[in-house]
Amino acid sequence: AQVPRASGAREAEGVVNAAVAMFAGMMSGPFADTYKCHSVSMLAAENRRDPEQLERSDKVVLPPSTLERLAHLEISYPMMFELTNPHFQELRLHCGVLEFIAPEGMIYLPYWMMENMHLQEGDMLHVRSSTIPKGTYVKLQPQTSDFIKISNPKAVLEATLRNFSALTKGEVIRIFYNQKKYDIGVVEVKPEGGRFRPGRPEAVCIIEADVQVDFAPPADYVEEPKPEPAAARPQAPVVREAPPPNLEHDSSEDEAAATAAAFQGSGQRLDGKTGKAKKVVLPVPKEAEAGASEDAAKPRFVGSSGTLSGKPAPSGPTITADPAAEALGNATTFGPALARTAWLRRLNEEREARAQGVTSASPVAPSGAPASEPQSDDYWANLSGGKTLR
Repeated sequence: AQVPRASGAREAEGVVNAAVAMFAGMMSGPFADTYKCHSVSMLAAENRRDPEQLERSDKVVLPPSTLERLAHLEISYPMMFELTNPHFQELRLHCGVLEFIAPEGMIYLPYWMMENMHLQEGDMLHVRSSTIPKGTYVKLQPQTSDFIKISNPKAVLEATLRNFSALTKGEVIRIFYNQKKYDIGVVEVKPEGGRFRPGRPEAVCIIEADVQVDFAPPADYVEEPKPEPAAARPQAPVVREAPPPNLEHDSSEDEAAATAAAFQGSGQRLDGKTGKAKKVVLPVPKEAEAGASEDAAKPRFVGSSGTLSGKPAPSGPTITADPAAEALGNATTFGPALARTAWLRRLNEEREARAQGVTSASPVAPSGAPASEPQSDDYWANLSGGKTLR
C-alpha cells in the first residue's frame, strides 16, 4: 500500500516541476499574443475622448492583462511592439503603447496604421514585443506637394514626431496640421552604428534620440523642363515694323537743310600762318535752273479779250493806272481786265452826272470799242449788247 503512495507523490511532484519550468520559460521569453483590432475612434466614442488626439501618434491601447504579463518578463524599456497581419506576413509595423485600458482580447490602434497593414475593423492582429536600436538618420518623402507649401514644414514635422515611438522603413505616417492631413512616407532609416544586424527589421526608435531628418521630393512632384542654353537655341531675327509715312512732310525742306548745313567757317594751318578765307559758293540745284529756263521759254499771251455777248470788245486807250490809287498817291500798273473795270466805272459816273443835268467830257473808250455807237442810259443794256433787261 505504501508503494503506490510513493509513486503517486513522485508523479505529482513531476507535474509541478514541469509547470514551474514551463512558466519560467514563458516569463523569460518575448511577449506574443493575438488580438481583435479596432480603431481608436471607437475608444474615443466609448470614453468621450478626442479621436484626433489619439490619431496623432503611433501608440496602441492594450488590455490590462497584457501589462501583468509584461511585468513578469525581462523586456527593455521603452516598450516596443511589432505588429503583423496574419494574412500578410510581410506587412509589419513597430509602435509603442499608450494605455492598458482596452477590453480583454481587443487592441485599439490609429486608423492610419490599420491602412498601412490593410486591416479592417474586427480583423485579427498579431502583437509581439520587440527590441529595436535608436535611430540616427531618417529620410522622409511627402506624398503630396501641399506639405512643402507650409511656411515651416520641418518645424511642423519635428513637433509631430515627438508623439511617435518608432519609424519603420516603408510605412506612411500621418500628420495633422491646420485642420489638414498630410501623409509622409518613410524612405530610409539608419540605426546607431550605421547598419542593421542580419535578419533584423529596418526599424528605429526615436524616443530620446538625436535623429537627422532629410526630405525627398514629394511623390507627386513633376520637375519643370530645364531651358536650353542660349548658344543651342537659334536666335530668330528681330523684325521691327517701319514707322508710318509722314505724308504732310515736305522732303524739299530736308534737302534745303542738308545744303545749308555745309561748313562755312574758317580753319587754321598747322604751321601757324594765316590762311586765306575762301568764299563758299553754294551750288544751285539743277531742278531750280531747269525751272527758271522753262519759265523764260514759256510764251506769253498776246491778244485781245472779248465780251460775253459775242461782240468784239470796244477798243480804246489802255488804262495802266487806277485813278483811285493815283488819288491816294499809290499808282499801280494792272492788266486789261482791271483797265476795263476802271473804264466802266468812269462811264457809270458820267451817266449818273448826265442824269443829274451835269455835262462832262465823254470818257475815252478802251482800245477796240466802237466810238460811233450811241450810249444808252441803261447800264445793264450796254453790258448785254444794247438789249434792255425787264
